Amino acid sequence: MFLEILSSAVFGSIAIVAQLKKSGASNDSDKLNKIFSLTGLNVKDKEKTYTAQLLKKRNYDWGTEYCYRIPLGRSFEDYQAKFNHIQDGLNNRKTAFNFSLADLKALDFKQNLLQQVRDLLTKKKAAKKEVELSYDGTLKVKVYNTPMPAMVSYTDITLTWDGWKVPVGQIREGNTLILHDFEKVPHMIVGGATRYGKSNFLNMLITTLLILQPDNVRLTLIDLKGGVEFSDYRNSKQVIHYAEEPEEAEEALQAVVEEMREKQRQFKERSVKNVQEAKDPVRHFIIIDEVGELNPAEAVTKDEKALKERCQTYMSQIARLGAGLGYRQILATQYPTGDVIPRQCKQNSDAKLCFRVQNGTASRVVLDETGAELLPEIKGRAIYQTADKRQILQTPLIENKTTQQAIKPHLVIKPRKEKGNADDSRQQSGKAGADPAQPGAIQFHE
Repeated sequence: MFLEILSSAVFGSIAIVAQLKKSGASNDSDKLNKIFSLTGLNVKDKEKTYTAQLLKKRNYDWGTEYCYRIPLGRSFEDYQAKFNHIQDGLNNRKTAFNFSLADLKALDFKQNLLQQVRDLLTKKKAAKKEVELSYDGTLKVKVYNTPMPAMVSYTDITLTWDGWKVPVGQIREGNTLILHDFEKVPHMIVGGATRYGKSNFLNMLITTLLILQPDNVRLTLIDLKGGVEFSDYRNSKQVIHYAEEPEEAEEALQAVVEEMREKQRQFKERSVKNVQEAKDPVRHFIIIDEVGELNPAEAVTKDEKALKERCQTYMSQIARLGAGLGYRQILATQYPTGDVIPRQCKQNSDAKLCFRVQNGTASRVVLDETGAELLPEIKGRAIYQTADKRQILQTPLIENKTTQQAIKPHLVIKPRKEKGNADDSRQQSGKAGADPAQPGAIQFHE
């Protein structure tokens, strides 16, 4: 009898808490309206006050999406500027709990029921809600019931796809892994403050290419941070050109442009328009880490400025003409300013990946809009943007031992380049277009 009363009280309490949770969720729209008003986002015109009008509300497994028409006189950036107020305001609530029917069925009435309930309450305490803002003519506010994972491991990814796709990161909706296809979007800009994940992404990109396309990928690696990031790859047979200084970068970029022009001439002779039509399996990736070091505005001497201007000219040529010829350019910088990324490179790079940056100006340089400065201080958290979508995701963390495993089958001994002998640089890197050996690929499994 006592057990029946106790169990009834327990289930009654759980039902009440669940109802309170449900009621609290439905109040998020009221909270949003209140937050808009208290943070000055409403617009007053004489005696009238105009507020954001809720047009649609959609419930999903991951949370709720609210769609608003914003009042005249307000912009999306006005709402982005209040992002922290919006997210903190939605989390200003009494403790709520996330229960499921399976949790209730798992209770064992033959054991200490009260202790089980206490453990359940502790375990199922609602996590902090996270918010995403976007704008496509209407303001969209996505409210997620649980936070995005702060870490995704590269070794948990099974690389089973074909072609030239590379993992970018995991989004909240369904914990889906997003892949970037370099055949569809050839060039990419990567930005972000130091230690937030930019270099990790570049290493993951190179490692994935070595694993999935060891026979067809060619690499030009320009590491303008003194070889800190790319030195491990320099003796890989897929690396055709390698540079650590601006002078070496110029040589490498010039060589790439010459190769590109030669391929263009060959395609013209064959009356084919692109690598797909030519059935050419080779793709040449030009990856420059810290492209800001090639900024002419920061040159000290005239000669240095002229050299960096030539480098930017080569990068622009690759961006304009390289896509159809099989060249993929990735430019990365941790100091996004207006003159760091050549204009034509940015215009021809439809893919952008931006980790947390210091301010809205830096975010605009990479994404053409603010938002990256509002990302949480979590390593690997980034905004991935293409012509048709913009997503916040968690990029996978790749460990050095995984990279070393991918490089090991492809290492070759290359002669050192003697200083002052520019002609030997091509030999040191290997002849462009030469077929490397066919090493085995590595597969990762959960």
